[in-house]
Amino acid sequence: MYKRTSLLLAALALTSTLSFAQEQDGEDNNYEIVHIQKLPNEVYQLVYNPTDNNVYVAGPKKGFNRDTENFIYVLNGNDLQITDSITVGKNLPFGIALNNKTQTLYVGHSMQNAVSALDLKTKKQTLIPGGKEKGKIRELVADERSNTVYVSDHGVPSIWQIDGKTNTYLRSFEKPGAYLIGLGVDSEREKVYGTDGQDMKGNILVFDTKTGKLENSFKTWSYCPLNIALDLTQNRIFVSQSNDNNITVLNGETGEIIDKVYLGFNSSPIGLVYDASNNLIYTANRVKQEVAVVDATTYKVIDRIPTDGLPNTISLDPKTGMIYVTNKEANRNAEPLENGNTVIKIRYKKG
Repeated sequence: MYKRTSLLLAALALTSTLSFAQEQDGEDNNYEIVHIQKLPNEVYQLVYNPTDNNVYVAGPKKGFNRDTENFIYVLNGNDLQITDSITVGKNLPFGIALNNKTQTLYVGHSMQNAVSALDLKTKKQTLIPGGKEKGKIRELVADERSNTVYVSDHGVPSIWQIDGKTNTYLRSFEKPGAYLIGLGVDSEREKVYGTDGQDMKGNILVFDTKTGKLENSFKTWSYCPLNIALDLTQNRIFVSQSNDNNITVLNGETGEIIDKVYLGFNSSPIGLVYDASNNLIYTANRVKQEVAVVDATTYKVIDRIPTDGLPNTISLDPKTGMIYVTNKEANRNAEPLENGNTVIKIRYKKG
């Protein structure tokens, strides 16, 4: 159900979009922050929709109250103005993924062990319960080719498979003893990858999407790998390693480690995205409060973009190269951050 609420109107009145170009000192600046939007909720993940040029942002209201209605906020992709909100009922929204072909938004409710499928045309919500009790989900990815959605579950070590046509839970790909966190899907090769943070091997688990069988386990040798981005053309896997402050680059066929991109002491990379058109990797470095830009040919950091918030998730507009970043707020005992609970739009200027 699509709702224009009084809460939204209040949010629009109290928040504003800051439009400016944030320039670094010197002549070699390659980026500009063009808009910043404050949101009236805790900010977690976001996704850019190339079909309607909107940005959809997931995050529960402060306090994580399970008896309060929660929303997905809709931001205009041009200026980040809040244009509307979509209710998800009393389900707390954290993860988010989009099937662009079907225009269906999938929202993860970790505390309710469920996923919402939101039809963006009708605003109809379908709640998809987990297949097993005590599930605790984190990441969602959509396989548009097969109209399937995958969900990482570290409560019951597995990856859910959801049928996008009926929006129902199908089965789980299980790996007992694992700690499944991040996800990536390769539709053409029919593989789904999951990061396993259980031990120092830092395994990337490789499942066959047709059979659900575990085909391989690639070692990154960094403790607790987090998120995954894929280069589908060169078959490379990029993995953010928050504990070891690097991006590990793997050969998707053999699992061989191609390189480790060191991001600097206490960087703590979380979300990352690969820009195939410009051959760049963007990573959200939580502790450093920055987005790092990595040349995916040389595997060198070529820029650092301060966010003045705790960056979490990055989404890319592949046509323009624009990136959208969520910034979380500091914990309750820390000093408030200038850009806590915001979405930032960044333009990278081609040299």
